[in-house]
Amino acid sequence: MSLSDQPRSFTGKWFLGAMALLVFFLLGLDQALLFDVDEGAFTEATREMLFSGDWGHTTLNGLDRFDKPIGVYWLQAISVSIFGINEFAFRLPSALSGWLASLALARFAHQQWGPRAGVMAAVISATSLGPWAMARTATADALLGLFFVLIFIDLWRVISTNSVASRRQLALWVALGLLVKGPVTIVLPVGALAIYGLLIPQSRAPLKALFTDLGAWLVLLAVSCPWYLYAYERHGQSFINGFFLKHNVERFMGSMEGHSGHWAYFAVALPLLWLPWSTLFLSAIANVRTQWQQPLLKYAWVWLAFVFCFFSIANTKLPHYLLYAGPAVCLLLTTAAVSASRRMWALTWAVAMSGLAAILLLPSYLQQHPEWVADVFYKSLLDASPHTQMKVWLFALPLLLYVAPALNHVLRVAKPANTYMTHGFGFMSFSVFQTSVLALVVLPWWSQTLQAPVQGLALKFRDQSSTIVQWGVHLPSFATYRQQEAPRREPLPGEMALVKNTKAYWPSDWETLEVIGPLAVVKSPDPLRSKP
Repeated sequence: MSLSDQPRSFTGKWFLGAMALLVFFLLGLDQALLFDVDEGAFTEATREMLFSGDWGHTTLNGLDRFDKPIGVYWLQAISVSIFGINEFAFRLPSALSGWLASLALARFAHQQWGPRAGVMAAVISATSLGPWAMARTATADALLGLFFVLIFIDLWRVISTNSVASRRQLALWVALGLLVKGPVTIVLPVGALAIYGLLIPQSRAPLKALFTDLGAWLVLLAVSCPWYLYAYERHGQSFINGFFLKHNVERFMGSMEGHSGHWAYFAVALPLLWLPWSTLFLSAIANVRTQWQQPLLKYAWVWLAFVFCFFSIANTKLPHYLLYAGPAVCLLLTTAAVSASRRMWALTWAVAMSGLAAILLLPSYLQQHPEWVADVFYKSLLDASPHTQMKVWLFALPLLLYVAPALNHVLRVAKPANTYMTHGFGFMSFSVFQTSVLALVVLPWWSQTLQAPVQGLALKFRDQSSTIVQWGVHLPSFATYRQQEAPRREPLPGEMALVKNTKAYWPSDWETLEVIGPLAVVKSPDPLRSKP
């Protein structure tokens, strides 16, 4: 029975739950400054696209930007056109993507395992550290995560029911993913399908029907191809070299921008990305043989294993790559949470509280022990960071240990709430508490520490039309906040430059116009003005 067939009372509860989840995703979205490099690069590229009026192509500080396809820039541009140039507007598409992904997973889990699993899936998706962070970051990853959730769900429907509608929907999600991130949107599902087809012979017939469905191919090509053809027509081989070869093939074959790592990199990243729920992986692993006998859970394990192995082989390693396994991980954690024992929940509480304590204590510890920071630039930022007492939030943890179980008991015996309650409901309240503290306290502090000098200098020179270049730094949010391009190069005579102030690498006769922390704006002499 679909949700549309449910009684009105259920539909009303679903709507209220969805709205509460939306408020959660929007909470504190504008409290943190834009982080460099990624948020600064995406937001500046969007701003330049809006300023130029050319919605077919993106630039960064005036140079062609081939890092990502056009999709996320369109959504950010629409949001900025409505809400203005600010952090909330730039991050809104990511927040809405995280919200929709959580709703889709909740609906799917509800259909498979009932209302308790639906609620659990929504909360796990919304409050796990990695997916939550991507939903608050003005990049393409949350949007791609949404499409991977929809691909995962409709791909399962194709496998299990051979639904024609699901095949066409699947093609649409893949096409939109191609417009957001590129070939990885095809590589991961096809790789997981190949393994699943080898393991489950009866799945080969619906998979063959999928790959021979002319309607699905027409949807895929009609949605994704126009922009790619336009980009190739406009840029020719430069587009092929920049987008496909550099930012896809080279990203897999080589280590881009120093983002390399040991083969066990993702074994460490996985539990961190899914805090505070990651301890439940122990329960999932303990029951893997039983789960392997269930086709849907086998499909989830295959998806997770392929994503894990694929990016472990890749030379460029970034933690958010593992979030492409998000729908599989969320469902595995959901089944583990619904059936977890009290002992497992006790362990989950202990690990989660320790993780939150470490997050809250780290800023104060670094302020007291700056010698732990080796980089002079970041050490200077930390020295000038605002004094923090976020560790006081630790005093709320003992209270949660008492309140959460009591609330859990009350709701388990109260109708109609008991329909949705599990032993883990008290832990849901902890996960919401953690992410709320991160959104309203922790992230704003880190953004002020790392980004306040960038924003401060940008605003001081915002009213000046003269070019300020980035010399020896890569801080694209400076251009976003200043609302003017800031090319990365050595300044010409008479030009201003944003530089690191930790050690002067410019001539002594240059004028220092403004200094904030370890950053400064300097100006080279103008030879024409210096002549008598």
